[in-house]
Amino acid sequence: MGDLALSPESSIGGLVGSDKPIRAKGEPYAALPDDQSIRMLILEPGEPTDPLKGRLEFVNIDSAGSYEPLSYVWGTSKRVDEISIRHGGDEWPIELTASLKGALVRLRFLDKERRLWVDQVCINQSDVAERSQQVQFMNRIYDHASHVVVWLGPDDTGLAKPAFELVHSLDQLFQNEIERGEFSIAHTKDLEEQSRDRWKALDHLTDRPWFTRGWIVQEIGTKAPATLIWGDEEIDWMVLHRVCESLTDYHHLRSQLNIRTSEIKYVFRRFVHPDMSSHHANRVNFLYELHRARGLKFMDHRDRVYAWLGHFSKHCTFKGLAETLKADYKKTLAEVYIDLAKLALQVEADERSNDGSALIALAAVQHMNLSPSEATEQTHVEGQVIDRNLLPSWVPDWRTYQSFVLSEPVNPHRAHGTSSAKLAFDENDRLLRINGLQIDEIKICSRPLETKEFHLKKPFGDNELTIEYIWRDICKRDQFNLSGQYLNGEDCHVFACMQTLSNGCVQIASREKMPYHEIPKSRWLEQEAMYLVKAFGKSDIVALDLSQIAEEAENKHKEEQWSRSANGASKNRIFAKTNKGYYVLGPKVTQPGDIVCVLFGGKLPFCLRPLGDRYLLVGECYVHGLMNGEAMEMMSRHELVEETFDIV
Repeated sequence: MGDLALSPESSIGGLVGSDKPIRAKGEPYAALPDDQSIRMLILEPGEPTDPLKGRLEFVNIDSAGSYEPLSYVWGTSKRVDEISIRHGGDEWPIELTASLKGALVRLRFLDKERRLWVDQVCINQSDVAERSQQVQFMNRIYDHASHVVVWLGPDDTGLAKPAFELVHSLDQLFQNEIERGEFSIAHTKDLEEQSRDRWKALDHLTDRPWFTRGWIVQEIGTKAPATLIWGDEEIDWMVLHRVCESLTDYHHLRSQLNIRTSEIKYVFRRFVHPDMSSHHANRVNFLYELHRARGLKFMDHRDRVYAWLGHFSKHCTFKGLAETLKADYKKTLAEVYIDLAKLALQVEADERSNDGSALIALAAVQHMNLSPSEATEQTHVEGQVIDRNLLPSWVPDWRTYQSFVLSEPVNPHRAHGTSSAKLAFDENDRLLRINGLQIDEIKICSRPLETKEFHLKKPFGDNELTIEYIWRDICKRDQFNLSGQYLNGEDCHVFACMQTLSNGCVQIASREKMPYHEIPKSRWLEQEAMYLVKAFGKSDIVALDLSQIAEEAENKHKEEQWSRSANGASKNRIFAKTNKGYYVLGPKVTQPGDIVCVLFGGKLPFCLRPLGDRYLLVGECYVHGLMNGEAMEMMSRHELVEETFDIV
């Protein structure tokens, strides 16, 4: 399993799996009296140069009184100092990392004790069983806290003060209606004139390693008040989040100046039940939450599952079987990921759910590469060599990230109609047998689409915009116009193409809090026409009929939003066309010869890759003309026949 005590990610779970004791002398720990107990560190007062001293006391997890848990990054594994733990007339040392020593010296009061919970001290790190058992308490420890203390580290270069001053000044500005209006004009219409220098302070703040550490989500994601401390400076967590929330309205400002407020907004109250009428209702799905956390850093990648065991979504997703999902560090990584995928699929199938959430485990599959010969291939993720053959193709690898899940829980698409998943497992749970309908075969694919492909710039220095490349080379059409019917007999080709690239514009409806199926198609066509006219101006490549739609739309809509929606949906995906003529937005590993299927219970279709008489799961895909139960209607007309797919 390796010495995971080398983790820079600071966590209980970040150390589970290591059998290496952290010290060889003395024994400061008495065994926990029962399975509901934790330890508290009573940090004794002292001057900054005094040795660290304290004592440990047992408390029940649900009646721990007033205390402050510490959230921090372990840093390097080297133990540079120690804290002396008093018990009776004796003292025992516990060795500390440099990061924790700096935090405790900064937090120690001069004249009174401070009651803290610190994982590196309050858990016997040499006892693997204790570490495994204490993982279950992580969320409750931070949720029940009187106050959470975040240590961002020392401030050796004086960056903290200007960063926190900028946040405080913005907070005051956004609460003043006149000043906010002036800011809005300056940072929208006059955005090009704004200096980047002012915003670098915010960059320096979000660059701190703490913001990408995996375990912080449950440590800072509760309702408990929190303070972020960076060197000698500190700021209230609520103030920082309030400013980031206010900056949400300035998408182009954040994009142009690289202001990463989304990282802070993401973790804020992530472990608190959301407003179910909002887009945040996605959070009640456990697998969706694991997907959203893919960008965070863990040393032990089993913790990509275990760090979320205290999240409310576990019970929402797995219901009566929620308690069967426990931390077990005796399992291999593959066993943890396979068991989770199987449990998620089985729960939905057993309940005969037909809301489209049944196959989110399959929708979360995002391959870095995929080929029949991948048994001999390895890929590097976060500096580690990973044998991807450890996982069947239908099991999400939570270590990798390509793009957001199109089949998110609140997504309104219903490719499956009202069908429920029909599935089973075989061959020691490594084969998924699932039923559905085979629709067509991929004929031609675009190159992989990158970040911000649909910003109005020429990629790779050539003279062709991405939308033009797709229209000419994949759709095989010349002018953007309203003529010619798409395969479904209802839409024109330009509408079908641009709906495919933007996942049907569902993100626009979500941002504007509009019921998706009540929005007329003309609304989306107006957005798409606005983009094309903005991209090509009065060029003949855009027909007069579309130009007129765009001109009329300018009076209806504040801004063109299609490009933002398409950038989000198409990132690290490909645009493809099938033999019959369907337009497809699929995983970047999609290739000609892959088949398009609608699997029973799945909101979106899927691409599968034939492998003899079996298949590899390529991933979810948007297919225009199949997003509202059309395939199920074709089956009822005997145009399609139910099939069973063995996916390995």
